[in-house]
Amino acid sequence: MSNFSLSSRSVKDVAVITPRGYINDIGAVRLEQESGQYLDNGLKKLVVDFSDVQFINTIGLSIFLSIVQNTQDHGSQLCFTNMKKDHLEIFEIAGLIGHVKVFKDENAAFTYLNGRTPDGKKTASQTTAV
Repeated sequence: MSNFSLSSRSVKDVAVITPRGYINDIGAVRLEQESGQYLDNGLKKLVVDFSDVQFINTIGLSIFLSIVQNTQDHGSQLCFTNMKKDHLEIFEIAGLIGHVKVFKDENAAFTYLNGRTPDGKKTASQTTAV
């Protein structure tokens, strides 16, 4: 189960990290390093997009515990998006869900973090009545 890849990008002050495939020992370490680099460079808002994650083993889960702790140590916010039901259940059992915000998609996470969608449009709650 070594099928893993990772992409990331920053959108203004938010880092979006998208792991793909199997999050095992090698993949989890890369994910931890990637999130750590953003935090060390001063970004305070991280989004992890789970849409293309097929499997998370126990080592991967333990690395997520480390990512949560590192995010908290930096005074940053961590959001998870596009989680499959089985992944969400595992994270709930591990007690991680109480330390992150979970959203159905990236737009919802951006709205929470900035009041704007990734393309810069104001959300309904940010527009003013005329």
